[in-house]
Amino acid sequence: MAHDDVAPEPTDPDDWADDPSDPETPGRSDSPAEGLAELLRQLGLPTGSDANLEQVLSQLTNQLMAQMRQADRPGEADSATVTWTAAKQAARQQIASLGPDPAPDGRRSREIGDAVHLVDLWLDDHTAFPALAAPPVCWSRSDWIERTLPAWRAMIEPVISTIAQGMYAAMTGAMSQDHLEAPELVQLQSALQPILRQAADGMFGARLGQELGRVATEVVTATDLGLPLTDKPQVAILPTNLAAFADGLDLSETDTLLYHAIREAARQRLFAEVAWIGPQLVALVQHYAREIKIDPQAMSQAIEDSAPDQITLETMSQFELQLNAIVFAPGEDPEQVAILERLETLLALVEGWVDEVVAQATSDWMPSAGALAETVRRRRGAKGGAAEVFSALIGLTVQPSRLREAQALWARLRQDRGVTGRDELWRHPDDLPTVADLADPARFAERIGRPPAEDEWDAELRRWLDQPEGPSTDPRDPRDPSD
Repeated sequence: MAHDDVAPEPTDPDDWADDPSDPETPGRSDSPAEGLAELLRQLGLPTGSDANLEQVLSQLTNQLMAQMRQADRPGEADSATVTWTAAKQAARQQIASLGPDPAPDGRRSREIGDAVHLVDLWLDDHTAFPALAAPPVCWSRSDWIERTLPAWRAMIEPVISTIAQGMYAAMTGAMSQDHLEAPELVQLQSALQPILRQAADGMFGARLGQELGRVATEVVTATDLGLPLTDKPQVAILPTNLAAFADGLDLSETDTLLYHAIREAARQRLFAEVAWIGPQLVALVQHYAREIKIDPQAMSQAIEDSAPDQITLETMSQFELQLNAIVFAPGEDPEQVAILERLETLLALVEGWVDEVVAQATSDWMPSAGALAETVRRRRGAKGGAAEVFSALIGLTVQPSRLREAQALWARLRQDRGVTGRDELWRHPDDLPTVADLADPARFAERIGRPPAEDEWDAELRRWLDQPEGPSTDPRDPRDPSD
């Protein structure tokens, strides 16, 4: 819902003290017709004896078309366009509300370039993955939104159809003939259905944009969330957020920059060389989304129970939160539990590998690395990182609490197999440790250190190939002696 179309909050505090059950209270009515008239009045639409259905629909259509003219692809009114247009606008508004967002200057860009060049030299001895060819870049918070939105779209868009359809069905259910007795309201319900679908898409897009805008003010680098969000592997640092991170720390700005630069460089090297990580994360989120079940009747009842009496910014914000709680009520679906475990494990393995590599690479050069690592861990636990983003957007409560276990496992593999042997495990997802392996690194290291056992078929084939030339007396030999 566009906030420009919402009536301002009442300025008289007594307006909020009225008894909602009192028929004289503004925004309350006993009949469906009077209730809808009040709703239209608060939205700034024509009501009363001088208004007719044609006028209402005409103004609603004009409002919708005005929103679509602001879209990246004017004229399209599909769900994806509405959702992502609303998301981008909400993200920009959120960023603007949370402080200045200056564009990085040339001096800062040079400092970051020098820092990345230095940490690349440190990393070369501690990972088998080579440095990136693309030069490092500086981003503003708005840049982070623009550059990462395509990746978010790939992950989240499959969820939109599931959730928006459920919300749309619930919203139309709340306006069904069972609830609206007046014949003219039944006619209005039918005419409003396309606009209700746009409203459902827009509500989810606004929620998405608000969350991404909040995250954009916290991340220090492009992949701070542990996700490959850039269109190509490239170190990107946000100087404004870096300064906010360093504020209050008893550490030099240089060390703070170097530590974030080396984490970003290590993570981007991993994403560049292990191309399946991004598609695997997307596939897991999409699979999870396909298992989301929405009960339109239950949501319709919840909308009827929770809908605000007066439409204001405050009441609509609260209404959206209540709807999200209904849509994303935690379930016990075994398939979703299994997907969640796989996603948690993969995110933990990525960040655990970064922690292990960075700890080794900085051990000889940065005495403050340990303190910075602990600060990063605390902030990651407090803000949630990818966990909080997924939870807020699609109800997927990712809690990669096994980060320390993952770091310990990668350290054990480095000791047993060396840097190259450790990093070779990333070549195929089937070779990676499982949840059980994280709990017992020694056993996993021992298991992968042994050659794989041959099954019966492989053993039989090897015996056949090892036979000398000429007829065989072994009845198990499939070769024809007359050949």
